[in-house]
Amino acid sequence: MLQAIKKEILLAFNEVKVSRLISNLSYQLERRQHVKRLPPLSNHDQLMLESCRQTGVAMSSLAELDLPSTDAMLKAAFNLLPAMEMTRAKEQRDGWHLGTQAQPAYPQIFTVTDLPEFARWATESRLLNMIETYLGVPIAFQGVHLRRDFANESPVTTELWHRDREDRHLIKIFVYLFDVTEAQGPFECVPANQLSFWQRWLVQLGVSLRRIKNPTDFGISDNQFAKIVPKTIWQNCAGKAGTVIFADTARIFHHGKSRTAGRAALFFVYTAQPPLRPEDCSQYHDHTFARPNEANQVTTPNYL
Repeated sequence: MLQAIKKEILLAFNEVKVSRLISNLSYQLERRQHVKRLPPLSNHDQLMLESCRQTGVAMSSLAELDLPSTDAMLKAAFNLLPAMEMTRAKEQRDGWHLGTQAQPAYPQIFTVTDLPEFARWATESRLLNMIETYLGVPIAFQGVHLRRDFANESPVTTELWHRDREDRHLIKIFVYLFDVTEAQGPFECVPANQLSFWQRWLVQLGVSLRRIKNPTDFGISDNQFAKIVPKTIWQNCAGKAGTVIFADTARIFHHGKSRTAGRAALFFVYTAQPPLRPEDCSQYHDHTFARPNEANQVTTPNYL
């Protein structure tokens, strides 16, 4: 009986390995074929992509991008912030989001993918051309989160060092709605060209072991990370309101720095079509998080 079970597990494991190998080969073939169909880019956009290719991250601003739909997108975001505050106040009355050691303040997220102001900005042809050129394959806009992060006594969720799992490579675009200094906990990463193979392997081992112990953990702490990767090569992405960060978060280890003050930002997510793990992309368009409509009415997220 035990031998039969072991045999079934081994067969299933081998099937997964073969399936993943076929998928990876298909992906590489698609990239080779698609390179002939990539769109032309401006000098600014080419420089952004070159930075992404070398380091996994590039910074710009809404003003530099100068997209036609920016004003409407920002107006929609700021119109939703009061509804977010009202929702958070209710959650605090119910014992959520206290920000103490015993009761950490988890991020507050609205899924705004279906609202036209955000979808319009996310699918501007200039952005899609940049992302398609970087990924090198047909792309999918997975969705956008309007997110508020709060002060905490200790790191939680994405304040821990990790890499994202949705796809082999992906682009997340972060847009700061207010100034983000050290106090607000800026996006921080280690450039891909600064890490050795062994450093990358050791960090990923630490992340994997932590997830085995607790599947809800996102990654490892600053202290654990610093034992492998010196702080001198950590890249801090603080910036003014309107800062735009392009990052391949599947490629680089990153986190949001622990903060003593709140932060509000937009997170736009793009992957290949189809992504490696579509089940990890559903959060950007399903009811995992609260979903406001155009009248700012909010549906209850799944976790409540």
